[in-house]
Amino acid sequence: MNLILCLARQVLKRRSCLFVLPVVWLAAACSQPQATAPGAPDTAPRIEAPAAESEIASTALTVVFLGDSLTAGYGLEPDDALPEQVEAVWQSQGIDAVAVNAGVSGDTTANALARFDWSVAAAEPDLLIVALGANDFLLGLPAEAARANLAAILERAKTASIPVVLVGLTPRGSIEPGSREAAFAGIYPALAAEYGVPLYPSLLASIESDPSMLQPDGLHPTRDGVVKIARPLADFLGPVLAEIEPE
Repeated sequence: MNLILCLARQVLKRRSCLFVLPVVWLAAACSQPQATAPGAPDTAPRIEAPAAESEIASTALTVVFLGDSLTAGYGLEPDDALPEQVEAVWQSQGIDAVAVNAGVSGDTTANALARFDWSVAAAEPDLLIVALGANDFLLGLPAEAARANLAAILERAKTASIPVVLVGLTPRGSIEPGSREAAFAGIYPALAAEYGVPLYPSLLASIESDPSMLQPDGLHPTRDGVVKIARPLADFLGPVLAEIEPE
């Protein structure tokens, strides 16, 4: 679900039932039974009108995925991106939550921090998933800078009372003590402990050694790869969502 649709949903959640719905929502009204013409006998059985779309939407939790190409769905169709596939798992499990894809390919932690207001805060999410840092590592940026940016994102979310799940980064290969790889890997458990947020250890750990699950660049998952990593992430997030009260 893109950010514009999410904002529309949030507006509907906070307006009274007298709010005029956009044209695209009027299709639901067209399917309701027509009223009996004035003066005509009321012989047709009474049919209860279905719940209004805005009422259905108001119960759904909004989950924003703030990330980079792994979230955005690099090389894939929009519906095959990770947030959309996680939402599909939730739907199959009867979890009433909507995923908002706020991933931007190529984003560093600094880029994501700079767009926090319109990518996250404007959506008024019930939960924020932060999955960033891979590009910082690949571009040779300092681990200290990535940590500071991630801490700033967590601080902004805390100030806005937005619950967060932090997704970790585990560089491939052996991680030697004192190495740059170790410095990046250590950012996430340290921040999760400092801010008291759940930590999902790694998105790609289960597929990074399987070429059939990766695109030719060896970095991004294929559609099947996304499907494989989406379910355990959705299962991890399920109990977190269960503790959140919808507005």
